[in-house]
Amino acid sequence: MKAAYLTTLFKNEQDIDISCIDRPIPTPKQGEALIQIVSSGINPSDVRATMGYFPNAQLPRIPGRDFAGIVIDGSKAWKGKHVWGTGGAVGIQSDGTHAEYAIISEAGLAEIPSSLSLLQAGAQPLPFITAYYGLVTRARIKPGEKVLVIGAMGQVGRAAMTICSWKKAAPIALVRTPEDVQAAHQLGWEAYSEIPKDLSVDLILNSIGSLQWDQQIHSLKSQGRMIIIAALPNQREANINLFEVYRKNQEILGINTLDLDPASNAKLLNEMKEGFESKALIPLENGMIFNLEDISEAYKIVLHGSGGKRVLLKMSSTS
Repeated sequence: MKAAYLTTLFKNEQDIDISCIDRPIPTPKQGEALIQIVSSGINPSDVRATMGYFPNAQLPRIPGRDFAGIVIDGSKAWKGKHVWGTGGAVGIQSDGTHAEYAIISEAGLAEIPSSLSLLQAGAQPLPFITAYYGLVTRARIKPGEKVLVIGAMGQVGRAAMTICSWKKAAPIALVRTPEDVQAAHQLGWEAYSEIPKDLSVDLILNSIGSLQWDQQIHSLKSQGRMIIIAALPNQREANINLFEVYRKNQEILGINTLDLDPASNAKLLNEMKEGFESKALIPLENGMIFNLEDISEAYKIVLHGSGGKRVLLKMSSTS
């Protein structure tokens, strides 16, 4: 099989040069399935893991966390089914899914909603799981609550906006530029490029760490919850008035999907299945599709910034 194969870590974006080589097709053990990968989304964490961002990353390895494909070997219950998923440390601490075939535990499989193609499905798992786990599982979103989604034009942000609408909450988009505000308005969203001084929300999905921290905290109501899904090196320290936090019964929740194993992620995808099949959840568009042989170029685009577009690998064995 063809597989991306990482044998060394890269110092910077220019150094990224991932080999695409022939590897033996793996054999599943009891409780595992062999998946013919059709598509696999590329996440920022996939790229950062090639640059030493995660200290426990294995070398050598096949990278990649997300997948959509067909079970070609495993138990009778799964064989032939169209499945999707993602694994917390899969592709970082063990071989992943940027290959024509991959081994996944059967507990980590979820059937693809009937409304999604195999190509579409590979673009969805991690962005939707990050947003759903944060908003629904951890922050316990309720109908009617106002939710500030920071970075709403990004992949997790778009997933969060549609999840909020599905759960009958009221999402508010915070985007970068006036042009983004116009684009958000065309999608029917309430949107701003700066946090309004009089804004009052029940939930904040924070993808910018400590940036605009004072404005974020000021806008959070009593009983409010802030979900932190990212904190880059220059965004990691913030001044917190603990007196205000406890007096207002506020919560600050960290969301690290690396701690979610494939079985936990499959459970979350199954919880969202009805939302996709009813068309209440709007899937991410396949923005840029690459062949496996062009993985280095695709990784560089993700690291540099894909403008909110989903970057996807389509495996040649399925073309």
